[in-house]
Amino acid sequence: MSQVLQQLARDHANMAALLDLLDSELDKVRQGEVADFELMRDIMVYMTRYPDHAHHPVEDLMFRRWMERDENARALAGTLGREHRGLAEKGEALASVLARVVDGAMISREEIETRTRDYSEFLRYHMKIEDEQAFPGSGRALRAEDWEDIASALAEHEDPVFGPVVRDEFRELFASITRGS
Repeated sequence: MSQVLQQLARDHANMAALLDLLDSELDKVRQGEVADFELMRDIMVYMTRYPDHAHHPVEDLMFRRWMERDENARALAGTLGREHRGLAEKGEALASVLARVVDGAMISREEIETRTRDYSEFLRYHMKIEDEQAFPGSGRALRAEDWEDIASALAEHEDPVFGPVVRDEFRELFASITRGS
């Protein structure tokens, strides 16, 4: 497996862990307990910054190369690219709702539940398709020069939470992850 695919798979594992945290807080909302909306907001700030602006564009580049090398990949790769745009829209909408909650706005439990569940389920489904179909297909079809170009694009972005240095704005999120809450 290429270094790029290994990094993308690590990103997926990290995103899944954050979705687990998000879902755990959503369970509290559903049960009428006190949820940590700041943690939920911080997760979505991360999701709208790193996956949407670094991880997904690298995947899009990989999928474009995959489509060039394998005409049978066009439908799936095209769908995944469109889903990236949909995920960004859903993520921004959820981040906005959570920011408003943290700022004291009254948002219905139903809206929080619906937006959070929709985002989480869609992203999990999307990553599953990538992990099971797109990554193996790309791995078989792409050439060394493709991987070099994609690796260069990936190197331009450092993960602000799971990378070598945790950015200040994500220290609280990182602390929540490491304590398992």
